Amino acid sequence: MSQLAFKVSQSSVRLLRPSARIVTRAAVGSGRLQNGSLQTTRFLSQHAKLQSLQLAEAPKPEFNYYEENMLLVSPSNSFLPLNDYRKDTEQLHYMHTGKTVTEQLSVMQSCLFNGNTEQAQRILVGMYQLYPQAMQEVVDVAIHNEILSGLFRAKPRPLVSEALQWYDVMENQYAIEPNSNTFAVLIGGFVNNGMQNVALALMQEMLRNGYTIHGMLLSSYLSDEDIRKIENMAKDVVNKGEDNVELASMLLGEVKSAEDNISAITGDSAEQESVEHAPVTLDELAGISNKPGAYERQQLNSTNVAGIMQLKSTLESLYLNELHGYNLQVRLENDTYDAALARYREINEKRNDPLLSANTSALRRLSASWLPKLESMIEEEQQRCQVAMEGHSDKDRLKYGRYFVQLDASKMATVTILETLRLNATSNGLHSQSERQNLLNQKASGGVFASTLVTKLSKAIHNEIRFEQMKKRTNRHVFGHRLSLARLATSGKLFNMAVRRAKMREHREHSADLFLDEWGLDTRIRIGSLLVSMLLESARIPERRDGEAEHMVPAFHHKLEFLNGRRHGLVYPSSTLRELFKSDSSSHAVTARHLPMLVPPRPWMTYNSGGYLTRDEPCMRINDGSEQLRLLKHASNEDRLSTVLAGLDALGMTRWAINRPVFEAIRKVWNAGREIAEIPASTYNEPEPVKPADYDENPKARIKHHLETREWMNGRANQHSQRCDCNYKIEIAQAFMNHPMYFPHNMDFRGRAYPIPPHFNHLGNDMCRGLLTFHEGRPLTERGMHWLKIHLANLFGKDKMSHDERIAFVEENKAKIMAAADDPIPAAFLNDEPGAVRPWWLDADSPWQALAACIEYTDAVRSPDPAAYISHLHIHQDGTCNGLQHYAAMGRDSKGAHEVNLATSDRPQDVYSGILRVAERYVNEDAELGVEEALQLKNRLTRKIVKQTVMTNVYGVTLMGAKEQIIARLREVKDENGAHVFDIMNLSKLALYLAKKIFASLGEMFTQAQETQNWLNESARRISSSMTRAALADTIKMAADARKSSARLRTAVKQAKAAGETLDCDEVLELWPDLGPGAMRRKRLDTLADKPMTPVAWTTPLGMTVLQPYRKMVTRRVATNLQNINVHDVNMPAQINSQKQKTAFPPNFVHSLDASHMVLSAIECKVAGLVFASVHDSYWTHACDVDKMNSILREQFVKMHKQPIMANVKAEFEQRYSDHMVPIVVWDYVNSFSFEKNGELKGSQKRLSKSGHEKQAEQIEADLARKHIESCDETEGVLGGTDDLVQMQIEVNDQKLAESMEVVDLTSIELIDPAQDLFGAARQADLIAYTQSVNGNRIKDERRALMKTYRERVSQLRKYMTQMAKKTAPSEEDKIKLCAAEQAAVDSKQVTQGTLVKYIENLKAERDTLIDGLDAKYPVKFDRSLAISISQRDDKEQLEQLETLIKQGKLAGRLVKGHKFTELTFDDLPAQGDFDINQVLRSPYFFS
Repeated sequence: MSQLAFKVSQSSVRLLRPSARIVTRAAVGSGRLQNGSLQTTRFLSQHAKLQSLQLAEAPKPEFNYYEENMLLVSPSNSFLPLNDYRKDTEQLHYMHTGKTVTEQLSVMQSCLFNGNTEQAQRILVGMYQLYPQAMQEVVDVAIHNEILSGLFRAKPRPLVSEALQWYDVMENQYAIEPNSNTFAVLIGGFVNNGMQNVALALMQEMLRNGYTIHGMLLSSYLSDEDIRKIENMAKDVVNKGEDNVELASMLLGEVKSAEDNISAITGDSAEQESVEHAPVTLDELAGISNKPGAYERQQLNSTNVAGIMQLKSTLESLYLNELHGYNLQVRLENDTYDAALARYREINEKRNDPLLSANTSALRRLSASWLPKLESMIEEEQQRCQVAMEGHSDKDRLKYGRYFVQLDASKMATVTILETLRLNATSNGLHSQSERQNLLNQKASGGVFASTLVTKLSKAIHNEIRFEQMKKRTNRHVFGHRLSLARLATSGKLFNMAVRRAKMREHREHSADLFLDEWGLDTRIRIGSLLVSMLLESARIPERRDGEAEHMVPAFHHKLEFLNGRRHGLVYPSSTLRELFKSDSSSHAVTARHLPMLVPPRPWMTYNSGGYLTRDEPCMRINDGSEQLRLLKHASNEDRLSTVLAGLDALGMTRWAINRPVFEAIRKVWNAGREIAEIPASTYNEPEPVKPADYDENPKARIKHHLETREWMNGRANQHSQRCDCNYKIEIAQAFMNHPMYFPHNMDFRGRAYPIPPHFNHLGNDMCRGLLTFHEGRPLTERGMHWLKIHLANLFGKDKMSHDERIAFVEENKAKIMAAADDPIPAAFLNDEPGAVRPWWLDADSPWQALAACIEYTDAVRSPDPAAYISHLHIHQDGTCNGLQHYAAMGRDSKGAHEVNLATSDRPQDVYSGILRVAERYVNEDAELGVEEALQLKNRLTRKIVKQTVMTNVYGVTLMGAKEQIIARLREVKDENGAHVFDIMNLSKLALYLAKKIFASLGEMFTQAQETQNWLNESARRISSSMTRAALADTIKMAADARKSSARLRTAVKQAKAAGETLDCDEVLELWPDLGPGAMRRKRLDTLADKPMTPVAWTTPLGMTVLQPYRKMVTRRVATNLQNINVHDVNMPAQINSQKQKTAFPPNFVHSLDASHMVLSAIECKVAGLVFASVHDSYWTHACDVDKMNSILREQFVKMHKQPIMANVKAEFEQRYSDHMVPIVVWDYVNSFSFEKNGELKGSQKRLSKSGHEKQAEQIEADLARKHIESCDETEGVLGGTDDLVQMQIEVNDQKLAESMEVVDLTSIELIDPAQDLFGAARQADLIAYTQSVNGNRIKDERRALMKTYRERVSQLRKYMTQMAKKTAPSEEDKIKLCAAEQAAVDSKQVTQGTLVKYIENLKAERDTLIDGLDAKYPVKFDRSLAISISQRDDKEQLEQLETLIKQGKLAGRLVKGHKFTELTFDDLPAQGDFDINQVLRSPYFFS
């Protein structure tokens, strides 16, 4: 019994029904059912059967074909929401603990793998107690199924009672509903332990929960042996006539039905069971007819290096006759590293065999010698890890040890050797081309970054562990189910979207969503660095120095070097090993998992179920742990990927073959070692630049020589890399000569489809495409001959001629075409004999494809009936600058549509030639003005120079990127003697100049596209700098609370210090709770609050959500025994790269549109029965079907663009980001003025009075907005980023301004709306401020005068009365003079000694009345708002206008800069043109 607290009371435990619960518990205790419970079991059996029959008879939901088969998404469909990291429990958990929930659960998985089931249970229960919310959101039934499976596999005995208890707990305590896999684990476990009655009761429970026996059989938790035992159990029940006969019969019927289905698909049910790894074959399903020996293997002068030799070893199975079709495909996928390991062991066993040196490369023999010691070191470490896991003594080793023991030491050693050789072969492990160039410039030792090697190596080990686990979890019925799906796909039925969606729902219900562990960052780095350290110690290579005997030295070295001011660890090969690489090294060790498939790929039923047969990978090329992966999984679960996945299947089901005549021509060129038609020469023949004589004295000569040397070294490295790449392609092509090929496809985050096999596919270069042909042939037909001729002319660069002119070109060159087909590579030319004529077809733009077309055309013409000739060649239909086509269609731009062939015309338009003409005009105009760059470029521009920049401009190429493109094209321009026309010293300057001219030319020709692109750019800029309203409020509150807490703490500290006391921890936490638990998480949230975090996301016309992944990655340092390694932490929320989000959105948006068009076309072509392939915007099919495909391409393009695409994306943005606030810069017009004593104006800033709370919140918001803007690297724009605008001409215009001012009546003035008349409002604000200032001064002056008069009168009166009270009257000269009023009052006896005080009080009251009347006489109060705030983003022109008026002295105020958040809004869409999109249907050159 487990020590865990799993004792569940009888009342809380549930299995089936209360009565059945007792039955099952009794069965567990005794291993059999008691006689008294047989009636209960019989009742349950009958009840379960009745329920299952009712389920079977229940009407299935009817599908509306029109709705289910719709490929485009209705604009009314809701979009897929994005996760807010502030509310994402898993990400908050990671910020708090430094580990993801899945990462922590992987510890549990490792315990199960190592047989420590009890500890696995403790971990899971403990995590539920510590992190209940995170576990509730992240954990699903798959993890509990792993626990159940582990309990049944426990040693020394299965824990069946604990398994039953856990089944109860997972549902009652953790609210986890069981699925078909849960019941498969339980039923299989109880059957294996001889508890058949419990298994039958559980099967009844399964049926009651709505799951089927068929779904149970499809569980990967059941092996073929488990299913056989379950079947035997059912037979025993039936034969003995015991209870549950009906259920057992039902089970037998399901098993037999499944077996019959498998037999019907494979045509073989018994013989295949003996084949290891693959119990069935797919040959009949795929229609494959392999004929071994039809093509004999030919000699190839391949490179004897790691990658090529590994490839040849991998391909060896294809030359054997043992297996074919499905079985061979499974073996190839399974034997990825096994073949290399077997070869290493064979080499070590036969090391003294003299034939070994002749048949094995030196590098392979050397690397094989490293295996024994490395394997021994890994085994020793695994033993230490086992000890640590048993005793829990070594905490550090325990962190990675539980994973390190999961793979066989020999396999781990093989992976380590191959991956290290692969990455070191040409130093492609460096992070980027620029970093490689920096190391080259600094004369560094080459090699690979240690961080890259460690991460890639650990990932390879982890993937191999996962693959080994997946191989163990399969059975015959799973294979049969996959084959049935494959049959539906190959028959075309799966491209009926109603059928596909139904099958996808069924697949999600029955698929085994296995829980695969996730290694933490520390674990990955520690395991990778440990293996690298072991290899550094074990790998030795013989070296002989001058005058010394041969001795063994390390094959690899590790050292630290500085690069761009930062220290990097490098693992680099020894000089001897580098020489072996130079003798023909390889940058990729090709494995069978990277090869084309022999059978149709698995259809994509979910986001990670499809493609290769034996492994599950996401259908999207994304990083592990990324937000894209979570979004993809969410989309798959909500059935939003059906159309996109159908498109991937349509592309993957195309069957390919090798074009043998073309292959023979390529083989001849390859073996000859000459550089012909993109096949690089076997040696680099360019002479190394000679150091000039004035190298030391002349700086320019020194720089030029440096540039030429760097160019030469790059050329040599590129030639070598291209030679190896070409070798891969030729080896693969020869190996597949007798086999059909399929290219499983996946996609990038925009939805663009790519073949998964990277080294040989139809997206490759001209040689790859020339080598490939459709496996299926179709009659050419007359129209097919028409398109074959056009295709042939296109390959010779005649695609801008009319169709008739292209056909005429072929007819005129018919003799040359047939000569090329008869003898593609004449021996005289191949041997470079004097007078040898260069073959005509080599002058084509795509020579190898042109040769294939020449051969196809010749064979067809020479056949008895050319129209009946069976053609296998793929015919291409290419778009004209497809990105501009989409822009023109979205904007209904008539001019742009004409330039890119959307509109009808007599001949195709050439957009590149049009841009060239405009650019030439600009250059000629500058040349007339004497511009140096224009003078050098005049009359030397060509279509090829501008094409790449024009083509990529619509896809977001920057000015610097365009400059680099043009540099490469200008360097290719040579004179008649083969010398470079342009000096290498001037290339950068010339390219930058020309790039600007090309951009200007594009803006002139495609104004509508430019406006649309600008709208997309601006929208992305606003989104990427925004934050939600709730997040803004939370951030302001968090900052305000922190300030209050800090103030309280400071006050308390001062008081304690004054009292001679100290604060304890509890008192501090009470004053400032944020310092307590969760402080690190709050600190990280506070840090992220200052950063923009919102990515740009949109929904494609197919319903796929695209999320731009560009973020500024968080770096994490991990200490290892090798070095401290800095790696990107993909799980930590990271700031958006706003600049990349903005600039990449327009091209990514257009890419998502052309991907949608391609998917729509692929599905429709498949439904129409066409063989179809695509290279983004180039579409391929048989010649006879080009007209059909053209019609489909046009219809789908029009269908897609009849949707208001731009209006839809704007509406989605407004809805998706409706609660977002965006920071902006605002400029407040401040105009409060007063007069100096000398009459000049004196400015002062006037602020509205606000409460302290309002001021604090406003200040926090302003600071936050400023930080967001700074994080986005946005320039402050028109006013230069200063805190305020200093009035440049105010001093000289003070008097003029004073003279122009006038007092206005503040009581009756009507305010001018700044939005209607900005200058009038600002002028009015000046006058109001002037009036307030003047009236204020008048009030002050008159008040001062009244006070003075009052004081004088009172003083005189008191003195007079004092004199009069004296006994001697003053003389006339000394008598106080009173004013007339006071004198009259005195004379009339109104003022006497007794009434003086009262009289003075009356004077004071009179004074106060006059003072109070001044406010009405000279009004200064103005309660209405005078705020004039101008947004720098939205009112840029008005801001510039106001700035000019201030500088000219026409306004008296000044501009003060501020920041704030405002509601995120989007500009109006650019106005559309009048182009009729239906013209595309009639355009002959839309695709041609």
